[in-house]
Amino acid sequence: MMFSEKVVFITGGTKGLGKAMAKAFLDEGAKVAVNGRNKEAVAKFEDEFRGKNILAFEADISDYEKMNHIADKVYSEWSKIDILINNAGIVNQLMPAEKIKKEDFDRVIDVNLKGTFYTTQIFGKKMIEQKSGRIISIASQVGFFGEKGFLPYSISKSALMIMTRSIAHEWSKYNVTACAVAPGFIKGGMNEGLIKKEVFVNFLSKRTPIERMGEVNELISLILFLASDNARYINGETITIDGGMTGYNQESLLDFIMKGK
Repeated sequence: MMFSEKVVFITGGTKGLGKAMAKAFLDEGAKVAVNGRNKEAVAKFEDEFRGKNILAFEADISDYEKMNHIADKVYSEWSKIDILINNAGIVNQLMPAEKIKKEDFDRVIDVNLKGTFYTTQIFGKKMIEQKSGRIISIASQVGFFGEKGFLPYSISKSALMIMTRSIAHEWSKYNVTACAVAPGFIKGGMNEGLIKKEVFVNFLSKRTPIERMGEVNELISLILFLASDNARYINGETITIDGGMTGYNQESLLDFIMKGK
């Protein structure tokens, strides 16, 4: 198995794309720890994977003390952490920049940027001590050029790309490497609501040269590759997986929605 005896921590791993990642790593022999904000989702994850090498915690990644405690728990149980997947994130409600509320902006930055950095720093310190580690952060295609209506989300994901490059520059001397993934529109995760409506699926599909949305298994395959020894020389990079959407079609989702009003 590709990840036999490896220890993986996945933020936001109790549901959606995070849970799909957890299952994929478990199937490849890894020990997997996850966190989630929802108590019921954590309990459901534990029930679904009972008997497997898993740990599940209820915590928001923006809570530094809780995440620090979780890291200590993982190390107490398994004595190491080989791979950190920064998957947890939220998206703002689509709206023009001038209408964004302070509390909504702050919440996206608190979770997507500050929370992801907190987790990276907390687990990264332990990776530095053990002289090994691989960090993969889930950014977004909108982090490259922005997207109308997604200002807080775009800022947070763009910042993750810079964080990835900076971490690679600073921690590679400890044999701790970092990379990021910038997905386009994937048929899962936070897009679950959108893909229930054919009109949105058709619109998003037409924004890519290959005229379809990405599949969850396609994203998972990339994550597994980047976490494997086969990708050990990929460091500091952000890998785009968006079907060629970046720069291909400039009509935004917000414009599309507003046309229907």
